[in-house]
Amino acid sequence: MRSAALVALLVVAPAVGADAPKTFPAASHKGGELKYVEGVPVLVMKGTPAEVGEQFGVLAVKNAPDLTGLHDRFRKETGMDGPRAFVVRKAARTLRPNFPPHHLAELTAVAAASGRDEDLLLFADTVADLSSGLGCSTLVVGPDRSSTGGPLFGRNFDWLPTKGITEHTLVAVYKQDGKRAFAAVTVSPITGVISGMNDAGLCVTVNEISLRKSKDQAPFNWKGTPLLLMYRRVLEECATVAEAEKLVRGMGRTTSTCMTVCDRDGGAVFEITPQTVEVRRPENGAVCCTNHFRSDPLSVTKTCWRFDKLAPLCKLEPAETKLGVKDVFARLDDVHQGKATLQSMVFEPRERVLHLAYGDGHATRKDPHKLELGKLFEGK
Repeated sequence: MRSAALVALLVVAPAVGADAPKTFPAASHKGGELKYVEGVPVLVMKGTPAEVGEQFGVLAVKNAPDLTGLHDRFRKETGMDGPRAFVVRKAARTLRPNFPPHHLAELTAVAAASGRDEDLLLFADTVADLSSGLGCSTLVVGPDRSSTGGPLFGRNFDWLPTKGITEHTLVAVYKQDGKRAFAAVTVSPITGVISGMNDAGLCVTVNEISLRKSKDQAPFNWKGTPLLLMYRRVLEECATVAEAEKLVRGMGRTTSTCMTVCDRDGGAVFEITPQTVEVRRPENGAVCCTNHFRSDPLSVTKTCWRFDKLAPLCKLEPAETKLGVKDVFARLDDVHQGKATLQSMVFEPRERVLHLAYGDGHATRKDPHKLELGKLFEGK
């Protein structure tokens, strides 16, 4: 009996080799829970900013595998170590007073619960302000271009493929008091939003743009809201593209970025600088974005091979090409950047569903995991 039970255990237990990647352990802490949904680590948090911060700090930071090693490797590969490390720390601290109060209360709780230096957390949430990443690609097709009858929002997250970074990928679901519930596809310990969807089906993603690539030449605004927290505020406070535009126009902004945004009816691209917001609407039911401004008031170059691959979809009449989820993933595969494509995803705003592929090597060649975010938002 004992040997039979052992054989059964070996059959059903996952194979774990000596070189198997480490990731977050499933665990719970004071109302927060990190669990695996369709093979993806999903952290569900709820409560006050301090309570949510403590849950994130324990489950996604303290429990993260070799976070110090990841941080050190990333800083070295981006040139933010050595003598420049002091400058980066000082810059991150300078932006600290600009954190929305509830984000700052959360960050303080994360630091206390995880035992991590607060500077590490400040750096994580301001890295998009202090550097310009490799580049990402987005594609939104509206309901009239979608075979599903609802809009589809595809996105490649391209970033430095630092060893261990994919093991720190998780979906963080926030149910913070007084705010909309939302899910962020993130990398620990980032608490801002790189890519995400909220309970209204509104989705946003970041495309980084260097200040030098803006025609208006607006200087960095040290009084602005850090970029990833601006994106998070959109998900916490807005339900539609129009509401997102109003919020973004009304807040101080640190630097340049492109925000691709999509609600239940379709999407747009906000081309943002500290002093300007230009909106690109869909053409023939589609809109795409890479890492250059395209609007005439801001664009300094329109040379981008990834944009040129995606743009023809905006020239077709809706009846000519209707895309499904697999088709959008195929278009994202056309513009992958090898190992730098860490995550590839397709949002379905009406269904509040996320299809997420990620892992070492380019993510567009990975099998996507289907996550029903609506159920996570509504679950107790």
